[in-house]
Amino acid sequence: MRKVFALLSVLFLVLGLNVGAAYASLPDASENQEKPIVVCTTTVLGSTVQELAGENVEVTVFVQPGICPAFYDIKPGDLYSLEKAAVVFYHGFEYKMWLKGMLESTGSKAAAVKISGNWNTPEGAKNYVNQIAAALKEHVGLDVSAKAAEMISEIDKVAGEIKSEAEALGVSEVNIICMEWQKPFVSWVGFNVVASYGPPETLPAGKAAELASKAKAESVKLIIDNLQSGTGFGASLSSEVGAVHVVLTNFPGAIPGTESLPKLLKYNAERLFKAVEQAKYAEDLRGQISSLEGQLTLFEVATIILAAVVVIEGVVLYARKR
Repeated sequence: MRKVFALLSVLFLVLGLNVGAAYASLPDASENQEKPIVVCTTTVLGSTVQELAGENVEVTVFVQPGICPAFYDIKPGDLYSLEKAAVVFYHGFEYKMWLKGMLESTGSKAAAVKISGNWNTPEGAKNYVNQIAAALKEHVGLDVSAKAAEMISEIDKVAGEIKSEAEALGVSEVNIICMEWQKPFVSWVGFNVVASYGPPETLPAGKAAELASKAKAESVKLIIDNLQSGTGFGASLSSEVGAVHVVLTNFPGAIPGTESLPKLLKYNAERLFKAVEQAKYAEDLRGQISSLEGQLTLFEVATIILAAVVVIEGVVLYARKR
C-alpha cells in the first residue's frame, strides 16, 4: 500500500511539473494584445510619435512627405486605420480639407489631437515633442517623458551648432527671398529676408517681376524654395537675378537624412550654408573676371596709345627727312 501511495505521489509530481512547464510556455496575454494605432496626418507628427513611442504603438501616416497635404488622396487603408485608431494627430490646416470628412464617414472614436504652429524652428520642434508626449500619456497611457527629454536635448544641440556656423559665415549680411513656409526657419538662422512668396499656383500676375526687381535692388544672394510647394518658380527667379537657388524640405523623410525633426533642421541648415559658400565663390569669381576685364581694357588702351605714339613719331621722322 505504501508503495502505491509513493508511486501516485511521484506521478502527481511529474504531472504537476509538466502542467507548470506547459503553462509557463504559453504566451503572456499582454503579448497578444494589439498595439494601439496612432494615426498622424503628416510625417512631422508621425516621425515624432515613432521616435517617442517606438514599438509600443503602430503608427500610420496619411500624407507622404514629398507632397503638400492639400494634394492628399484618401485611400481605403487610411479609412480603416482611422476607424481603429486610438488617437489621431493633426495640424489643423488639413482638418477642413479632408480629415473632418474622414472622421465622420468612419465614425471613428479616436481622440483627435491638434498640434499646431511652426515645427521648422528649434522652439517649434520642441513644442511638438512636448505636446505629442503629453497626448500619448493621456490617450494611450504611455509615459515617454524620458525619450522626450532626449529629443529636446538633441534639438538644442543641433540648434547650437547651426547658430555657431551661421555666425561664422556672417549670414546676417546675406539678403534672401524665400517661400513663406520656410521664412520662420530662415529668419531664425539669421538671414535677412527681404521678401517672401506663397505657393506658386496662388501668386498674382506680376509677382515674379516684382520679386525680380526687389532681388536686383537688394543684391539678393539666395532664392529659397520649399520642396513640397514646387521648385520651378524659385529656379526661374534665381536664374533671372543671378542668385543661388536653394531647396529646403518641410517634412521629415522626403529626403534621405531627414527622418526626424532634429535631422530636418540640420539638413536644411547645411543646404543654406553650402548655398552661402556658393554665392560667395560666385561673387569672388565675378570680381576676378571684372578685374581681368579692367586690366584687359587698360592693356587695349595702352596698346592704342603706343600705336598712336609710333605713328606720330613716324610722321615726325618723315617730316624731318624732307
